[in-house]
Amino acid sequence: MNDLERLAVVERQFRRRPQAYRGNVSEGELKFILFLVSTAGSGRDDRVLDIACGNGAMTLAFAERCGRAVGIDVMAPALAQGRSEAAQRGLANAEFTLAELERMPFADGAFTGAACRFSFHHFVNPARVFAEMTRVVGPRGWMVIADMTASEEEAKAALHNKLERLADPTHSRTLAVSEFERIFAANGFRTVMKIARDARTTVEDWIGFNDTTPDNAARIRELMEASLDGDRAGLRAIRDGATIRTIRTSTVFVLERE
Repeated sequence: MNDLERLAVVERQFRRRPQAYRGNVSEGELKFILFLVSTAGSGRDDRVLDIACGNGAMTLAFAERCGRAVGIDVMAPALAQGRSEAAQRGLANAEFTLAELERMPFADGAFTGAACRFSFHHFVNPARVFAEMTRVVGPRGWMVIADMTASEEEAKAALHNKLERLADPTHSRTLAVSEFERIFAANGFRTVMKIARDARTTVEDWIGFNDTTPDNAARIRELMEASLDGDRAGLRAIRDGATIRTIRTSTVFVLERE
């Protein structure tokens, strides 16, 4: 799939599940965003770039704390929501840019920090995106990245990613923690804080949120049933009465330049 074909898939998926880009975030999402902003330790002198910002919820949270916050994404409708919310809240220091993430239209060292929330698993070339993040962040810069993480076991990670792609065709690949850290190190960043957490959701909520096709939904149910007798996917499955729940591990990385 080339870049244009992939963008077309993303746009179709956006139209199918606009709730993923809704203007109002849930209370739980907002708490997590504020946790990320706090963990970054950002202040009024910071210029922050929010990568794959979607509707800009995290961009706006940084704007309330920092001198300047810029959100970048490939989806114009999502960015329009961010601009509208910024105007309503009087946040003149929040900006939104429509551009490719592998070729960002910013000067070297334009930002003091960067953040990315649950988007790396959508990137076809995550190493290239991180290299661009590194380029636009200044010499003493920081980053905060949060994403779900895969098993270190290749077979489990492969099944995990197969399931995610069945649910959401915009999914590219969930990385293992070690893969993230190799990318960080290759670009001169070190992990100063790493926080893992598990989140549970029902298989039916997962399918419903992504508006998964009936054929793919049936295949997901079959594969998750088969995972009940052991951790086959890294994306763990448990039975709760008649309901099957998935358990995903996500990791927050706080980074500084070496």
